[in-house]
Amino acid sequence: MKVVVLDGYVDEPSNFGVPPYISPYPRYVTGAVRDAGHEWDYVTIDRVRAGHRLAGDLLVLISGPIVPGKYLRSLPISEREIIHHASAFEGPRVFGGPLARFRYYDEALVEPFDWVALRDIDTAVYDHLMSGEWTNRDRTMEEWDRWAVLGAGVVRSHPDFPEPLTVELDTSKGCVRYVNKGCSFCIEPMYGKPKFRPVAGVLREVRRLAELGAVNFRLGGQADFFSYQAIGLGSSVTPQINVPAIRELLEGIRAAAPNLKVLHTDNGDPAMMVAHPEEAMAAMRDLVAFATPGTSLSFGLESADPRVTEANNLNIDADGCLAAIRMVNAVGRERGENGMPRLLPGLNFVAGLDGETKKTFGLNLAFLKQLLEEDLWVRRINIRQVRPVRREFEPTGLYREFRKFKEAVRTSIDHEMLRRVIPEGTVLRDVFLEIHDGHVTYGRQIGTYPILVGVPYDTALNRFVDVRVTSHGQRSLTAIEYPLDVNRAPLAAITALPGIGEKRAARIVRARPFDSWPAFAASLDDPAVAQRVAPFLGLAA
Repeated sequence: MKVVVLDGYVDEPSNFGVPPYISPYPRYVTGAVRDAGHEWDYVTIDRVRAGHRLAGDLLVLISGPIVPGKYLRSLPISEREIIHHASAFEGPRVFGGPLARFRYYDEALVEPFDWVALRDIDTAVYDHLMSGEWTNRDRTMEEWDRWAVLGAGVVRSHPDFPEPLTVELDTSKGCVRYVNKGCSFCIEPMYGKPKFRPVAGVLREVRRLAELGAVNFRLGGQADFFSYQAIGLGSSVTPQINVPAIRELLEGIRAAAPNLKVLHTDNGDPAMMVAHPEEAMAAMRDLVAFATPGTSLSFGLESADPRVTEANNLNIDADGCLAAIRMVNAVGRERGENGMPRLLPGLNFVAGLDGETKKTFGLNLAFLKQLLEEDLWVRRINIRQVRPVRREFEPTGLYREFRKFKEAVRTSIDHEMLRRVIPEGTVLRDVFLEIHDGHVTYGRQIGTYPILVGVPYDTALNRFVDVRVTSHGQRSLTAIEYPLDVNRAPLAAITALPGIGEKRAARIVRARPFDSWPAFAASLDDPAVAQRVAPFLGLAA
């Protein structure tokens, strides 16, 4: 039997799956298919959109943009596409992933399917292939580790392989705050008592992926970096941080993937850090030592309003989050070899929660202004409306205030924060150029929440370049390739140089070629501008 795995992409709080990321879901499914003795065909929704026909004996459709963001060149499968492709497939069809788990009651969405997997999709497929019966159960730990290795070959079928593909790695399922039901809107506590994969199992998977050619990895499949193999699980919402286990995992990944280019992480619980500061600092020092620069620990503050914190059982208040941000800044601000600070926090705000008032947004903005006043850096600020995945929320009627808050953050916080984190003149290494939009070429570094870089001229795509930052937007950068060959660079690139502008750029183009820095400097009418431009060029100053 041939099983067709259609990757419609997932985007969860602890799992990326939209290119250039590949989530664990299709890897586990194909591992289960192989374990059952059958063949598989892995297809992304982008390939289907480009005309690839879904042909096989069983269709497995994976989807789940639970916290959708803004995407550069790929979009998760739409509900219309789900219904269309499932209905058109000639053979049994099973629906899995977060969207299936949390939208199983939507008759229009699930009607074309023979089965909707309410637990792990890979186990449903495996049990059906082995017995002919559909089931709803969680994979065992032994199945988890075995299928992760057996299904690793899927990465070679991904259009982004080997680069810029980033492989999401699961280390756990669930949240340590399951004991008090966790945050009111979060799906992680719904998985029950957390399950942690043994270090050896994760390392076997990484070793196999590296043998296949994967070079970029992200510890995304975890509710909290600090909770891995936590000591005293269930006794507290902040069990003790297991520093030796975290060190063994990070060090082991580097040994298992000797050609690794990127190793990043994502979510961090500031409450764990505040409860165990010495252990948290030790774990972050290990993260800085073994991960690659530009990684992030995303903090779910959600709201700086104590009323909202209490009403929604949030894991940290504003003061605690501020303390955790100070801790990360103390250990992670050094700039690494790719031009990015080695480790910074990220911040998440969620609007529409219980207890929210107009005052909430003022408290949120005041919190962010305090970060600037203390010169505390954050990697990115994510602001979104609550999604009724876990339960419905009563409308607050404050959407206008939400929009004003979001705009205030983008204009008065984001630009200045970005200017501090990545100043003008910073050289960013290995920016992958992905799309053209007008006469601007856009790219990103590989990893967690990469900053969008706009190169203000047309240049070849699907390649890595080094760039030097010339200016800042609210959440993106303008940069030019570095070093810039001033004798061959397009007019738009020269115009983008600091202090040049259109008139000076035109004079430079007319005076080309230059055989030395003095010759170039002489073409300018301002020695100060020449000195400002010098770091961007390939001429010796």
